[in-house]
Amino acid sequence: MKLLSSSVALVALTTLNTASAFMQPQLRSVSISRSSPSSLNLNLPRLDLPEAVTDKLEQYDLKNPNTMDDEEYKSYSGAAIAGTLLFFLLPGTIFTGIPGEVSDMFGTALPNFAFSAIVGGGLAIYLSLRDDDIGGTIRDYGKQLIDTVGLPSLRYDLPEQVTDVMQEKLSLLNPNELSEEDYDGFSGAAVAGTLFFFLLPGAAITGGLSDLGELGGSLVKDFLFSAILGGGLGIYLSLRNDDIGSTVNGAGSKLLDTIDDLVESSQKALSPALTTDGGDDN
Repeated sequence: MKLLSSSVALVALTTLNTASAFMQPQLRSVSISRSSPSSLNLNLPRLDLPEAVTDKLEQYDLKNPNTMDDEEYKSYSGAAIAGTLLFFLLPGTIFTGIPGEVSDMFGTALPNFAFSAIVGGGLAIYLSLRDDDIGGTIRDYGKQLIDTVGLPSLRYDLPEQVTDVMQEKLSLLNPNELSEEDYDGFSGAAVAGTLFFFLLPGAAITGGLSDLGELGGSLVKDFLFSAILGGGLGIYLSLRNDDIGSTVNGAGSKLLDTIDDLVESSQKALSPALTTDGGDDN
């Protein structure tokens, strides 16, 4: 019974702390100070555990998170996050069947793309080759897409059998005779039409939306599974009063410091671009 009670306590501890570690703080938070200045200034949500849980932890010679200082709480929280992420990426994905669902998504992506290229891309091509205001408008939008994304427009000549039908039967412009600007618009329209159908009607018709929904559900299950097992294991090891606890706490603290450094580096990399844009505006 003591072992069962301990397991229940650890599960409760995991659920509360791992969930709070990924959410905005609702009770009291602790700002993590580091030896070197940081632009991130992590605010870890701190949640006091009930006495029923802390008494059980102390009974098994585990540390009480409620009495930890800021640095200890940082290491303890980092260990919970590390355990959750580790299980989320490996055993959790296998347990919840995510690899199979990802494979199913790729399986539906090919017919979806083929359907979207024929229907969506074909419709956009037809509209862009109209010799009227509609065609001009569609080509303008297509040109904007090409310029915005920076896509190269690969130009190739269509056979006369095709262009003759387009001109004589459908009264459309001949792509082979389009200017570079109009050809970019024609190409951009084809891409936009394909992508639009790929993301909306194509995904619904070929079952891609269903696969995406199943994947989302599995990711939620994976996170819960990982928080209880992986996060729980990380918490238990970090609360031990021995070398194992010290090692795990060190790894947890290092994880948060690494995240801090990555965010700080990203901010520094973006600062020159933002400063340049601001200078151009002036």
